[in-house]
Amino acid sequence: MAFFHVPSSFASEKVRPAQFAGSSYPASERALERLCASVIQKPHETLFSKQPVQQGATAIIAPHIDFRVGVDVYGPAYYALQNSLADVFVIFATSHYAWGKQFIPTYQHFATPLGVVKTDHDLLNALYERLPSLAKDDAAHHEEHSIEFETVFLQYLFGRRETARNFTILPILVTSLYPHIQQRRSPYEHTEFQRFCDTLGEVLEESGKRVAFVASADMAHIGRKFDDPYDAEPMLPAMHEEDMHLLRSLEASDAEGYYRRIAAVDDAYKICGLPPVYSMLKAAPNHCVQGQALAYAQWNEREARSAVTYSSLAYYAA
Repeated sequence: MAFFHVPSSFASEKVRPAQFAGSSYPASERALERLCASVIQKPHETLFSKQPVQQGATAIIAPHIDFRVGVDVYGPAYYALQNSLADVFVIFATSHYAWGKQFIPTYQHFATPLGVVKTDHDLLNALYERLPSLAKDDAAHHEEHSIEFETVFLQYLFGRRETARNFTILPILVTSLYPHIQQRRSPYEHTEFQRFCDTLGEVLEESGKRVAFVASADMAHIGRKFDDPYDAEPMLPAMHEEDMHLLRSLEASDAEGYYRRIAAVDDAYKICGLPPVYSMLKAAPNHCVQGQALAYAQWNEREARSAVTYSSLAYYAA
């Protein structure tokens, strides 16, 4: 179920337009290339150990915050991913505008100012063949930015004329895990959740394609804008401490520890990245063996008396 207007033509469109070009990021190809280069091609160090960020990542967590606010935090994640030889990038992303089915894929390709990022129809067909109850209504993708922002960096790294490769994506929105929190159960205890993760792994392995994963995820959303009865700014030091605990769990690839810490406070800080991050760690454990927290920031929106926190991480296979 979605709570926004979707044009009737959307369902028949083969390519999803770049909805946020010219607002959240430059619509000009050259300006966008400069922006991507400026945040990727510079020295990066890990958040805790202050060591150089290593390339060769097999999975990343990148933010989906507006480029105008937090583009620098994307940089280390895509630096770590930039020499990937993957044929397909599976993108798990937060669904901000829909709920109901847990996982919402789309067949649509994604337009960016740098070119069109192709969705892997063969993999989607295989998924639907084995999971006939998988969501077929992809209207949630129309206004959603969480996949679009990641396609910009993927196209910059792998799809431009200078570096063009035949790569595809598997774009999957993940809706809220709050029903599981209310039930005081791990999402992975739910048969349909576990079946999706297991089936996705089988389909990817049987395809013979080289795979990498992206979780498009921000962290806390606090303050008046998000219906809290308090201003965000006084909470930021405590929020930083809490976020560091979560990042330590993520470095350890501890999906259940990460989930339990959020569930223990009834997701009071509205961690919008919980669904895609948890899903990626469960669906791709062999790609997320060694984790490194790369960057962390807080956006203090003083005018709205609210704040968003966000981070990036890289994972490496054993």
